[in-house]
Amino acid sequence: MDIKLIALDLDGTLLGADHAHIPQRNLDALRAAAERGVRIAIASGRSWSLIRETARDLGVVRYGITANGAYVLDAVTGETMGQTGMDREQCAAIIGILRRYDLPYELYIDGDNYVQRSELEGMAQYALSDQFRDMFLRNATIVDDMLSALDAGTPEKFDVFYVPPEVHDPLLAELEATGPFGRAGALGSNLEITAVGANKGAALAALSARLGLTAGEVMAFGDADNDLEMLSWAGWSFAMGNACPAAKAAARYTTGTNAEGGVGMAVEQYVLDR
Repeated sequence: MDIKLIALDLDGTLLGADHAHIPQRNLDALRAAAERGVRIAIASGRSWSLIRETARDLGVVRYGITANGAYVLDAVTGETMGQTGMDREQCAAIIGILRRYDLPYELYIDGDNYVQRSELEGMAQYALSDQFRDMFLRNATIVDDMLSALDAGTPEKFDVFYVPPEVHDPLLAELEATGPFGRAGALGSNLEITAVGANKGAALAALSARLGLTAGEVMAFGDADNDLEMLSWAGWSFAMGNACPAAKAAARYTTGTNAEGGVGMAVEQYVLDR
C-alpha cells in the first residue's frame, strides 16, 4: 500500500543535534516525497509557535500535530482541526504548585507558548541549544503573570523545563491531587502535562481518518516516550537510531540517528524507492 502521509517528530528526530536545523538529507527526501503527493505533518510536543520556523524551512508541511497531540491544525489554511484542552481551574492549581517548587515552565494556549517573564532566566538555563533558545525567544509570548494568560484561550499543555530528581515524586503527588492528566517527558528530565487522552497517536489517527487514510498508508518517525502511541499506531513507524528503548519497542522499524538524517534514509528507501 502506498504511503500517503508522513508524520515527523522534531527534537531527536527530524532536527539535528542543535534542535534547530534540518539535515540536508531529510530536506531533500521530504521535499521529493511531497512532489509525489505525499502529505507531510509535524507531530511534536512543541506548540505551533515553536514549530512555525521549522515548517517554513522545510517548505512542504501541511499539518501540525502539536502539544503532544492536544492541538492539530492545517498549516496552510490555519484551520484548527482538533483540540483537547485542559480544565482552567486545574491549570491554575498547577501554576500554583510549580511556583511553590520554583520550577521554570511554559504553557501552551491555542497554539502559542506563554512564558512568565520571571521564568526567562530559568528557561535559558535549560534551553536545548543556543539556537533553540534564540528561536524560543523570537516566538514566545511573554507575560508578567501566567494566571492572566489563562484568559487568552484554551490551555493545551504545560512544559516544565527541568524537574530535579529529588523533587520528582513529591511534585507528582501534588500535581495528581489536582485531578487526572496526561504525562510525558520527551527529554528525560522535563515534564509535559496535558489533558487525559491527548497524545500524538490519537491525534494522528483522527487526522488520518479525516483524510480518509488507514494506518497502513501512514509513516511516522519518533524517538521518545511522547511518540509511543504514534509509533504503535502507524503502519510504517520508525524509531530513530538514537531513540529510547521504549520507542524502539513501539516502532516497527529502526532507521539512522537524527544527526545522520535517519528520516531521509527511510523516506528514500520506502517512499522514493531508491
